[in-house]
Amino acid sequence: MSTTTVTPAPRIEIVDALRGSALMGILLLHSAEHFDFVAYPPNPPAWLQALNDRAFGTVAFLFAGKAYAIFAMLFGLSFFIILDRAARRGVNFRWRFLWRLAVLGIIGYVHSLLYCGDILTFLAVLGVPLVVFHGLGNRSLAWISALLLLQLPFLWQLARVIVEPGYAPPSDHFGRYYGAIYPAFGSEGLLAVCRANAVDGQLAKWWWMIDNGRYLQMLGLFIWGLLLGRLRVFENPAAYVRLAGKVLVIGALAFAALYYVELHLGVWLPRGPGLGLARTLAGSYVQLSQLLVWAGGFVLLYHFTRGRALLRLLVPFGRMSLTCYVTQALFWVPMYYHFGFGLYRRIGPFYSILAGAAFFVVQLAAAHWWLRHFQYGPLEWLWRCGTQLSWATPLRRRDASAGPATDASPCPAVAAR
Repeated sequence: MSTTTVTPAPRIEIVDALRGSALMGILLLHSAEHFDFVAYPPNPPAWLQALNDRAFGTVAFLFAGKAYAIFAMLFGLSFFIILDRAARRGVNFRWRFLWRLAVLGIIGYVHSLLYCGDILTFLAVLGVPLVVFHGLGNRSLAWISALLLLQLPFLWQLARVIVEPGYAPPSDHFGRYYGAIYPAFGSEGLLAVCRANAVDGQLAKWWWMIDNGRYLQMLGLFIWGLLLGRLRVFENPAAYVRLAGKVLVIGALAFAALYYVELHLGVWLPRGPGLGLARTLAGSYVQLSQLLVWAGGFVLLYHFTRGRALLRLLVPFGRMSLTCYVTQALFWVPMYYHFGFGLYRRIGPFYSILAGAAFFVVQLAAAHWWLRHFQYGPLEWLWRCGTQLSWATPLRRRDASAGPATDASPCPAVAAR
């Protein structure tokens, strides 16, 4: 009787590094926003107000809507890798993946009781259609992603505003729910924060995603990642370098044109619902072009420059993305909210971003140390055990001096706005 051993395929380091760069951006953006409690000390000195405005604007320009997009795309790629590697072992993982999403949803909901901006529940719900998308051909997927990324509901509303002068598009819904939970963040205890986030916090973030079209964009980017996996782009360095060059050029040209349009919409269009819809659409398209610049530029820097050694430092951070994402909120929400240290009363965006950058360095060092001794991050291991309904997966390395372990199940792509 013979036994066939299937050796797990190694992780794709450049993907983990790219994920790590996005997680760094998420941390800095969330730090500027005080982890969804956008409240700052009143009447700062003029010099500090100028620094606050410049710091917040810079971080928002670089990361808002882009870091989340990187994670959404890599979530689709991870979905393909998981199913593909399971198929090589003779296992159909499509239906087990639905349970994997359910486990992620449980982790996300518990996390969101503290931090309503949690994105894991979105991934758990919006990841379900991936099981259906996986059965479609590449051409069909490309068309579906294009329609999703075009934000057709907003285009339809904008067209109606133009041709029907009396038409008023639906107003935003998320504002009233955020208004309902903010008092708990700024003046009440931990239990009150959890109660506020249990229902109103969930409605606030879901309506934010709907009102801004992010759910459509997320699904479209899931498909991009799925297609990248099917085409095996990251398994062929020559292929992903060629693609990265094209993506960088296309993204840069698209950004130059779209950003110019976005800046001048207020001049070209009268104030009113049409202007708001046009800005939402233009902002979405601009962020997609910036995503292309970020991803293409990162891949080229990783492949060609001497800075590769520096970028590789992000690999453990990307591998432990779930753990690092959750622990960011576990640490900083008590720091900024009333029930903890109430730092929202004392520091604005400039110092918050500096604090977030310092925390990134600490997390990066901790991730390097952890993966020298363990095979998975703590929450990555818990998610894996929950998916398999077994505690059999070893956490500690058998040989702590060995290099990074291979893993057939990449870390998830967590996201942010």
